[in-house]
Amino acid sequence: MELSPDDVEQLRATVGDARVIAIGESAHFVREYHVLREQMVRFLSEQLGFTTVALESGFSEGLAVRDWIHAGAGDPPADGLTYRFGECAEMRDLLVSLKDQQLDFWGLDLPGGLANAGPALDHLDLHAPELRQTLSPVRRLVGRFASAYTIPAFTAYREMALIDRDALTLALAEANARFDATPRPRDETNTIARHELRMVTLLDQMLRAQVAAVEGSTAHAGLNIRDAAMARTVEWILDRTPGRVIVLAANSHIQRRHPMFEVLGSHLSALLGEQYRAIGVTAEAGQVATRRLAPDAPAMAETVLVDLEPPAEGSVERLGPGLHDTRTSTADKIRNLDLYTEGPVAEFFDAVACVPISTPTEQALWTGGR
Repeated sequence: MELSPDDVEQLRATVGDARVIAIGESAHFVREYHVLREQMVRFLSEQLGFTTVALESGFSEGLAVRDWIHAGAGDPPADGLTYRFGECAEMRDLLVSLKDQQLDFWGLDLPGGLANAGPALDHLDLHAPELRQTLSPVRRLVGRFASAYTIPAFTAYREMALIDRDALTLALAEANARFDATPRPRDETNTIARHELRMVTLLDQMLRAQVAAVEGSTAHAGLNIRDAAMARTVEWILDRTPGRVIVLAANSHIQRRHPMFEVLGSHLSALLGEQYRAIGVTAEAGQVATRRLAPDAPAMAETVLVDLEPPAEGSVERLGPGLHDTRTSTADKIRNLDLYTEGPVAEFFDAVACVPISTPTEQALWTGGR
């Protein structure tokens, strides 16, 4: 979908004077979503003065992308994005566009695709060497469950003895205290290292909460630490830049309200109020890749291509292609992969962009769990 003049004016009106604009997607690895996002990002930067892009991808891994954008040569770093996003040609095109525009870039998410704290621990070894001894047991314990895939990592973490899980949490608490107790200049290196330590700690807490929820704790069932971590990263970015920020993440993360738990968008709405705008992205027709459990696959899950059914009665997709102001919409559902998230779309998004058709990219099918 090309942005029409009407779409451009709607985008301008939706953004207003907001400091943070989030652009979503109903599924990852959709060619048309990448093209639309690149158009939107270019308009927001060139016409409305946005200076920073923050992506649903690992914070620690994204530091290499940021360095490449500012001073690198050749192709984007292959390991600079998590969830296999870096393998996607359309995503690499977006990164090249960001470099051409000299926009700042940050990853938002927990390290290692939610399955491995290693990337953050490697950086901390370099930039906070006084923590090496304290973080040594963290490395050893993380190595017991670290994986390239989320479900096997969670399974291995859950199988660890409680005393070992507790030892990991205790060692991270000590590392946080030691970092804060060490005099250091407030420069970029130390500021980044502090946030990486925070993200490793939140990864540990996410796994603890997930185990508690699986084992029946209602107090943990709705605790969404991952999205809280992404929200804290956006807050961290806002504290260090006077500019305006574009967030790129799934619809289910950026929506202002979620019917089940707090998400990135609900945190940002609470933090910023009307200075936050959320634009959902969906498709009228086409295909998406959706996840299915597959115990024999390396990640214990795999993706399959699914044809989208015609837009359901009451869905925002019934509005057809284009960028629509949804703040007074009566739509009560929006696509999420091949299904729907139900609820008042007017409370979820300030606008929704609907493309005529969605086409999965080459990387959409795989035996991974994300």
